[in-house]
Amino acid sequence: MHISSITWLLAVFISSAIALFGTLYWVTHGYLLHEVDERLLGEVAEFRSIGRDEAISDVAALSRRDVASSRPYGAFDANGRWLAGNIPMLPDEREGKPFYYDQAVADGNRVRDAHFRGIIVPTASGLRIVVGHSIDEIRNFDRMLVNVLCVGLTLTIILAVGCGAALNAMSNRRIRAISLTAGEIMAGQLSRRLPTRGTHHDLDRLVGIVNLMLDEIERLVAEVRGVCAGIAHDLRTPMTHLRAGLERARRRADTVAGYENAVDAAILQSDVVLNRFTALLRIAEIEADGRRASFGDVSLDTVLRDVVDLYEPAAEQRGLSVSVQAPETVKVRGDVDLLFGAVENLLDNALKFTPGGGTITLGAGTDAGKPVLHVADSGPGIEVGEREAVLRPFYRGPSQQARATTGHGLGLSLVAAIARVHDADLEIHDNQPGCKVVLRFRGCLLAR
Repeated sequence: MHISSITWLLAVFISSAIALFGTLYWVTHGYLLHEVDERLLGEVAEFRSIGRDEAISDVAALSRRDVASSRPYGAFDANGRWLAGNIPMLPDEREGKPFYYDQAVADGNRVRDAHFRGIIVPTASGLRIVVGHSIDEIRNFDRMLVNVLCVGLTLTIILAVGCGAALNAMSNRRIRAISLTAGEIMAGQLSRRLPTRGTHHDLDRLVGIVNLMLDEIERLVAEVRGVCAGIAHDLRTPMTHLRAGLERARRRADTVAGYENAVDAAILQSDVVLNRFTALLRIAEIEADGRRASFGDVSLDTVLRDVVDLYEPAAEQRGLSVSVQAPETVKVRGDVDLLFGAVENLLDNALKFTPGGGTITLGAGTDAGKPVLHVADSGPGIEVGEREAVLRPFYRGPSQQARATTGHGLGLSLVAAIARVHDADLEIHDNQPGCKVVLRFRGCLLAR
């Protein structure tokens, strides 16, 4: 956490604490004074209608009580002359409204200044009665409350500063650890991840998001490295054939027909190279975000039947049975051309690897309300350990049949790219016998 942010937080916290303590003091002080004023206003009703002699007698009696020093009384005539009581002077204040005044009182062997809250009560006989109430206890309580609040505020400030410093140190430690790990990642150690504490702290959640991003970056970098290695390995053979053919033509060909054959062979090898680059560009185009702009409602069962109609002659020629299992309409949001291409690649693979007399089944349906598409065959299948690898570009299985089959090793990579664009999971299962490739769309089934 930046030091300026901590300073602002401390300032806000301390200001809030001061405002809270100030409010507490003001409310407490106001409540105690209100109680005193209520008692004084009660005396107004008691003395207002009293007679002259009775008022002087009552005031004199009240002034001799034990609490007379804290609750003094005074009786004065209309001219302000003292008549009775222990308040020696008529204050120059408005009648019927509480006011503050000071008065010297005896406290043992010494005289001290005392603080009072008083009220002047006009009587029906023309006298003016002054009723007082000591507020020294309230003032002492106020001082004690202020001291307590000051101590509490000081402790609060110390605690806030300490917590702020501790949080700043902890944040700086975490940031240093994250910075060191980030430096290692930038240095090429893509398997490293930012450290987390396994809490729900904001920084942990942010680190979790960054780590997910690093996982995807590592996967993409690995794919790029694999593709680069695959390109280098896969293009070595056609380029070698191309160069060898041209060298033979230069050394041996001595007729026009010989040169034409060499050129035809070179064109054939060049087409092989260009087709592989075209497939790679197709995968890059599919994974571009802009492709989603062409999405619309696509009927999977219709796509399956269209692909089967296209490949049915080739299946009959190989003696294979191809059928579609789609008893109901299944619609998804997607690109019809891409989905057609994905099914086409899956069916083409099934035709290559399924022996004569075998069966191939294409189906579309729903599972837990989600659209599902599958292509299953009765061929040799794919080993469990190979099912992730066959999705990588240029990967060819270790079996003799896989090595002998024509192709670039990009078909399933293309299908996987189309699945990612359509938010679908590509799964490879055992069809017992054969292979079953399933596309599970994460989006909800569209209304028919």
